Parts: sequence; C-alpha cells; structure tokens
Amino acid sequence: MKSEHIQGMYLTSTQQQALSMDVRFLVTFLEVVKTRHFGKTAENLYLTPSAVSARIKQLEEYFNSPLFIRNRNSIQLTAAGQKLVPFAESLASTLNDAVKAINNVNVQHIALAGTPNAWELYLSNALTSIGEYFPALSVRAEIMTNEQLLRQLHNRTIDLAVVSEPLKSEQIETVTLLNVPLALYVKQLDDEDLDAVSKRYISLEWHNKARDEVEKHFPKSKDAKFNTSSIRIALDLLLNQGGMALLPTSLAEDYVAKGLLTKLNECGEFGCSLKIAFLKEINHVGLREFIDFLLNMPKQEETLKLVSKQA
Repeated sequence: MKSEHIQGMYLTSTQQQALSMDVRFLVTFLEVVKTRHFGKTAENLYLTPSAVSARIKQLEEYFNSPLFIRNRNSIQLTAAGQKLVPFAESLASTLNDAVKAINNVNVQHIALAGTPNAWELYLSNALTSIGEYFPALSVRAEIMTNEQLLRQLHNRTIDLAVVSEPLKSEQIETVTLLNVPLALYVKQLDDEDLDAVSKRYISLEWHNKARDEVEKHFPKSKDAKFNTSSIRIALDLLLNQGGMALLPTSLAEDYVAKGLLTKLNECGEFGCSLKIAFLKEINHVGLREFIDFLLNMPKQEETLKLVSKQA
C-alpha cells in the first residue's frame, strides 16, 4: 500500500482519504496536552472520559502512531505527539477565526434551541413575534436536552438556549425570561384516595425543588410509571388515564373550571422560571439586540394557554 511521509509520520493512502477527520478530535488532543489528564479534559470539554479516550484512539489510528505515553500517574507526549501539537494549534486557531468571521458576516441568522417544556410554554408562541419584529431574520430552531444545549452553546452551534434548569458553566450567562407558577393536579378523584392516585404520578422535567416537594407529600410519586419532557403528553395522559401531575396553573385553570381536573393544596403553589442562556463572550453582532427583544417582549397569559389549545 502506498504511503507518504509527513513531518515524521507515515500516512497510508486510506488515511489520506480520511482527511475529513473532525477538528474537534484535535481540540480534544490539545486539551489533553494541556491538562495531562483524560478526566479533566472530559470535564472541560463537557464530554465523558470514554469519549475523550475514543477520540484520542481514533487520532492515533489516523496517524498510525501513538500520541501519548500513558503511565499510571501521568500522561506524556510521544515524539509524534510533540510534532502534532503546532499543527493542531494552527488548525484549531484557523477554525475559530473562521467561526468568528462567519458570525460577524451572517448577522441576519439566529440559531436558538430549547427543552420541550420551553417550547411548549414560550418559544412556539414567541416565534410569531420574532418574525414580525425581525422580518429579515433567518431563524433555526431546535428542541434539545439540557446536555445537548450545553454542548451546542460551547461549540457555538447555537446562539442561545431557553431552559428551565440553569446550565452549569462559568462561560454561560443566564437571565430569567418568564416565571411560571406550578401546582399539583389530579383528575376528579371519585372514591380513590390520594395515596393510590400518587402511584400513577406523571413526572415532568421540572427543577429538582419541584420534584422534591411533590415527593415529600406523596412518597409513592418517586416511582412514577410515566416520565415525559412534554407538557402536552402529560396533560393528555392525566385527562385520559387519570393520575397526578405538576402543571402550570395558567394551563390547568380552564380544566379545573370545566370540572375535568382538581387542584391539590397539599404542596401549595411554587414557581418554575424559564431562562435564556448564552455565552458571555458574544461574537454574533445581532445577538444582544435579539436577547433584549425577548426579555422585553410582553409575557402574556395566552402564551401558557397555547398548550391547552393544542393538547
């Protein structure tokens, strides 16, 4: 098989065809060089240690050469690894400059994402106002988990996220967007006691304090048979199959008025807040104006009632 000699490393023809190697692998390599620890690298890059190991392994297979000497208490660069460092730094720097340049030119594009609850409570309705206020703006909208949102923000794949739980990162700024009162609801009880009903608790992805409060009053809710990230699905299950669920009061009040749901006072009312999350270092020229618009946009009660109309 034909091979070429590149700066002390041999690449086979198969390897030369694989030049689409993800640049994130090189970023991972540089972070290991910096920390000399796979676990710390995983923490800094919001990856699992196994993902870091897999990336390094693929790099070593790609270059057909070991890059690190793994001792019990330390990680050292091999000669090949030392030669790779300046090339990896150059590629990573060039890519970062390209991302900044594209963001500065493409000021008419915003990429936003949110959890399912964020979409149902706010974003679906907000898109109409966004389109009216920014008629020339191109919007890419996604639904993601908190873990995906954190990773995508750090990779600058999205510009901002809307979440109900804060994203844990010193590089991310979080601002409260909307406060959502919550309360516990059941279908009409008939002769069934609450302890039995709590066995059919429908668990939604609210913050940990909300979950703990429900479990304090109804311990059997901890073994929820239904878990969902969608308010619509939880509401549909509650109305059709009975049980117990923690819902936004603005959504549930219509069903209480119709006699379809009963509000429980055991837990009282408490709030959940939707938050906008974005990188503190903003490279996107138009992003600050977009965030200010969202923060100052009227938070009408009809936003929350939208879910009940679509359920």
